[in-house]
Amino acid sequence: MGNTLHGYCQSCLMPFKKDPKGAGREHAKYCSYCYTNGKLMYEGTDVREFKRAMIKAIVARGESKIKAHLFAYMAGFAPRWRKKA
Repeated sequence: MGNTLHGYCQSCLMPFKKDPKGAGREHAKYCSYCYTNGKLMYEGTDVREFKRAMIKAIVARGESKIKAHLFAYMAGFAPRWRKKA
């Protein structure tokens, strides 16, 4: 089954319809920011470290720090991280 634009990333909660690669992303469960070149961009298990990396990447793409912090906060509720809590 192919990737859809319905749902959200299991790692950062970004809606797939907002993914720049859309249905062309590599993995059905993860967005193109979290999963690329056949692997998760952050393979660790520390949600705080993931959030710091996420904030840095979002700001580097030109988004505001406030928006980056909000998105990182929300990522803590993603299925990938709920299992770690």
